[in-house]
Amino acid sequence: MTADSFSSQPPQAKKRKKITLVFVIVCAALFIGFFFFWLFYLRYIEYTNDAYVEGNQVYITPLRSGFVTSIQTDDTFLVKKGQLLIELDKTDAIISLNQAKMNLAKVVREVCQMFHQVFIFEADIGVKKAEFIKTAQDYEHRKSVILEGGVSLEDFEHAIAYLSSSFYSLQMTESLYEKALSYVQGTSIKTHPLVREAADMLRDAWVQLYRCQIYSPVEGLVAQRKIQVGMWVPSGQMLMSVIPLDQIWVNANYKETQLKKMKIGQKAKITSDLYGDGVVFHGTVVGLPGAAGNAFSLLPPQNLSGNWIKIVQRVPVRVALDAAEIKTYPLRIGLSMEATVDLRDQDGPLVPLTNTGSPTYETPIYEEEEKGDEILIAQVIEENIDPFLSLLADNPLVIGNPDE
Repeated sequence: MTADSFSSQPPQAKKRKKITLVFVIVCAALFIGFFFFWLFYLRYIEYTNDAYVEGNQVYITPLRSGFVTSIQTDDTFLVKKGQLLIELDKTDAIISLNQAKMNLAKVVREVCQMFHQVFIFEADIGVKKAEFIKTAQDYEHRKSVILEGGVSLEDFEHAIAYLSSSFYSLQMTESLYEKALSYVQGTSIKTHPLVREAADMLRDAWVQLYRCQIYSPVEGLVAQRKIQVGMWVPSGQMLMSVIPLDQIWVNANYKETQLKKMKIGQKAKITSDLYGDGVVFHGTVVGLPGAAGNAFSLLPPQNLSGNWIKIVQRVPVRVALDAAEIKTYPLRIGLSMEATVDLRDQDGPLVPLTNTGSPTYETPIYEEEEKGDEILIAQVIEENIDPFLSLLADNPLVIGNPDE
């Protein structure tokens, strides 16, 4: 084809060729751009939209049964750690506490009597010893003169009987002394087993009264309130839950085929349906689970038969979120999320190398249960100890053989 023939082509053909050339150039540019995008970014990320917000749900359950007399909060409201949530009827708990106080007072007095009994038998041994010495001397005197007729035979036989009687009386008293001593030997009044047992009963009654008031172990939002005022609640029944919004993370359910290069410590970007793409949460992969999600189902699959169907499994990858971002943009448990994990950092392990670094959840509010009980126990004991035994209140009684 000559130049004249090309120039003689119609304008439409020229236009089509120009459009085709532009299309090819644009497609080539897009292909090259996508190639470099894949080369430098896309092949280093794993994306899933099967991700959800997870977090701790602290269930509020009573440690004793009773009627609900007061509810101090409701669903969606914020509660502080240690805030009073629910009150139960205290009538039976107060009665039990008063009975435990009286029981401790009674036991303290009985233990004081045990100590006194030791001293009584100790003194009685002295009396019996004196009687035994007297009867022994009487016997010796009559024995020395019986042959000369200084005493009658009847008098001498009575002396023998009195000596035998005083000996066995002394022996019996010593046995009673040992028996009484065995109840208190090596203990003080306050450390006596019976007193400690009664003190523990009083402590339990004190704790049961405290447990009529239920406090929040954490700070968070109230959810799932299931009770009403006047309702009878048994011990262990869930009354409501508290969700601490600072104990939130994301479970990103990746396909097992996406986990080949995923390791602990890799960075992730998370977006939520709640806030949209305008809010990006920055997280870190902190855990790869030990089993796929279907292993924890109610009826785990059994693939032993020949008619099974292979399905790509999902594995929940735990992603910790930045605490400051969660505080600025609070998340709720169960919200849908989209997760993108950057795989370029390959220095992290596939499983944790140590047992350190895992989250720790704790609350000190249950330490308040026994505050004040020791003061009450000490007061009851002090009010009922015999003043004459004050030295034995804290000092153990240690007595050797009375014959020594």
